[in-house]
Amino acid sequence: MENIKDNETADLRSLFISYLSHWKLIGGAALVSLVGAILYLVIYPTTYETTAQILLQDDKDSFSSNSFGLGEAAGLMKSFGISNTASSTVNLDDELVTLTSNQTVREMVVELGLYVDYMEPFTFGYRLYGTEPLKIICDSATLVNLEHTIELNMRHETSGQLHVDAKIKKGTFKSVKASFDLATLPATIQIDKYPLTIAYAADSLKNQAFKLEAEVRSPISVAEGLIEEFVVEDYSKSSNVLQMTYLDYEKQRAKDILSTLIACYNAQAENYKKQLGDKSLSFIMSRLNSVLNNLEKIEVQIEAYKSKNKMTIVEYDVQMYAAAMQELQVKLIELEAQMHLVDLMDEFVHNPDNKYKLVPSLYSPSEGETTGDLSAYNQILIERERVIKNSSENNPLVAALSVQADGMRESVYKMIDNTKKGLDLTRNDLKKKEQMLIDKMGAIPQQERVYVDLKRQQEIYQGVYLVLLQKKEEIELAIGQGKERARIIDAPYVKTAPVAPRKLFAAIGIILFTFVVSVGWLSAKWLFCSIWNDLKAELVKKNKRN
Repeated sequence: MENIKDNETADLRSLFISYLSHWKLIGGAALVSLVGAILYLVIYPTTYETTAQILLQDDKDSFSSNSFGLGEAAGLMKSFGISNTASSTVNLDDELVTLTSNQTVREMVVELGLYVDYMEPFTFGYRLYGTEPLKIICDSATLVNLEHTIELNMRHETSGQLHVDAKIKKGTFKSVKASFDLATLPATIQIDKYPLTIAYAADSLKNQAFKLEAEVRSPISVAEGLIEEFVVEDYSKSSNVLQMTYLDYEKQRAKDILSTLIACYNAQAENYKKQLGDKSLSFIMSRLNSVLNNLEKIEVQIEAYKSKNKMTIVEYDVQMYAAAMQELQVKLIELEAQMHLVDLMDEFVHNPDNKYKLVPSLYSPSEGETTGDLSAYNQILIERERVIKNSSENNPLVAALSVQADGMRESVYKMIDNTKKGLDLTRNDLKKKEQMLIDKMGAIPQQERVYVDLKRQQEIYQGVYLVLLQKKEEIELAIGQGKERARIIDAPYVKTAPVAPRKLFAAIGIILFTFVVSVGWLSAKWLFCSIWNDLKAELVKKNKRN
């Protein structure tokens, strides 16, 4: 065993000495790798990490029931069980997808003009930001239809003239080239079917000579690249805080990208909330007009009836039944108003035009199970509309959500029918009790009973009108609040320590390159020599045999 170990040690020692005998090769590889590392540290731009933190806020208070000084309406809302009927929670996964969707990032790209990359010649693709002498502007149609990258080489003279060489590469062997000589700026050039406007970034640059390269790309492709560079993650599993990180060698560009992305996300959320609010307002206004017309008709009937029968002030002649009758009438008014609201919901749900529209929850009894199907149905419709907005109606997910909504709609029908049956049974019971009191009040003139019935109908429509008016005020207030979906906790800031180029990577590269090249070269050389010697020996043997 000791002899074997001594032999292995001797072999390793001889191998190590044989490698060191080629110190020139090792030194040359080390020198080449050192030059490469120095070039990496010098040429690669100093890159910094920019980060921001946002808090995603839900809209649970946007459409909740509160008292706005409407008096009787607030009490009716509470008695009908219509309180805090709308709520929402933040789904971080959904919001993260929306925040980093191509549409949101594309809006940010267009806002900042990042679809154009400006570079000075021989700067190894270093993209300028805020210091470029010229600005290239594209209209909205060009940005939508742009399919290929437009390359521009521009040379500006002290006289103010600008020479532009443009090229659009449409394939491996196909490209469109054009040249332009512009006497003054701003000016518009036409490259293939794309118009581009070139202007000075500052008037002080008119009499300066410079060269500039630019690449105009589709905002969609630029957004695709930026999405891969973003790092967005939740701060913790129990919070609604998202931390956004972006790496760039231009500090201001990185901060502008994060700030504008948050602003575009908030604008999208605000527009979406306004759209939902406008649809709800449209429904509420149509019902308000209908109830108001019915209320006016009842008031006209009361006026005509009182004039015909010469009635002035109607009071109960039988004081002993007054309290009982009043209590029954209050209950009937509340019940009739509830039934009317349920009828409005039933009419809205069965209307084919409202097949995939949100069902306003005008009625919400104390039992939470009753509205569970309706809340789940509305949540499916909200998700379906969001998917359509972020993609298209041809998305398979839209079809799946539509099928799910159609299945849930039957549950909503059944829920409304059961509610109507329950309210109808309660009303019949109250009517029986009322009839018993009326029979006992046989001495009351017929005119008074008719008047009480008309007056009760008037109060029913008044209650419904106040409830709908309350809903209208809540929606308008929610739309006008301007509450940001993403509240900035930490505004975008650049961390002090750069993240690239890294000296550690350069050192590791030197070691790996020196080792791999020297060892690989020597191993290949020895292998080749061994094969060559074997071939020569084989040829000598064959010659001896012959």
